[in-house]
Amino acid sequence: MTDEPRRFFAPWRMIEFEGVFRIEDAAALPLAYAFYSEDTAQQAVGSYMSREEARRVALNIAALPDLRTALQDKDGAGKLRAEIAALRAQLAEAEQEREAWRTEAERLSQAAA
Repeated sequence: MTDEPRRFFAPWRMIEFEGVFRIEDAAALPLAYAFYSEDTAQQAVGSYMSREEARRVALNIAALPDLRTALQDKDGAGKLRAEIAALRAQLAEAEQEREAWRTEAERLSQAAA
């Protein structure tokens, strides 16, 4: 098994079937489903959305790759990525230091015993 995240190719699209909108990637891999019912009784119980609600949810999910691209293209995105990388490096350094302290504490407790 690989540690790399799975790729879902843009563009994502919404396809309507009876009672459901399916969101799939460019390779037709199903990513999400938004179920709906025109029956107001099922909607009232809360188990189903209306068709319009499900359509809005599906459209918003299908728009995620475009939103991600827009955010990456926005001014300052490079600076933000650099800040995130620096914070990750600091976190890794702190974890190494914590592990060194933990090892030293174990060594001292064994020596005292």
